[in-house]
Amino acid sequence: METISPKKLHKRKADEVEIFSACLSVCTVKVRFGDTWYWVADDSGKIMRFNGPEHANNQLQTLVTSTAHLLHHSAHAEMVGQPEGEVIPPLRVRFHWRSQT
Repeated sequence: METISPKKLHKRKADEVEIFSACLSVCTVKVRFGDTWYWVADDSGKIMRFNGPEHANNQLQTLVTSTAHLLHHSAHAEMVGQPEGEVIPPLRVRFHWRSQT
């Protein structure tokens, strides 16, 4: 998958943004332009880590999009009654992406 820096996202309109949350304080972000998805990465090409969905939104607030989702990978992991060892897909919910243009 391709990567893109926050500098290159400045004042652009993405078709979609996905925030991946491993836990509430560790997130990564993917951005889609057309048919291509990009991981948000630093200048050296390393995928950036954000301290939660709001931190990601605040750091990338000049990026505009009308469609954003939060995918939470461990949302169900601690629920009582879940079968042990069963792979559960991430919880996917709409996320209100605030843009400052």
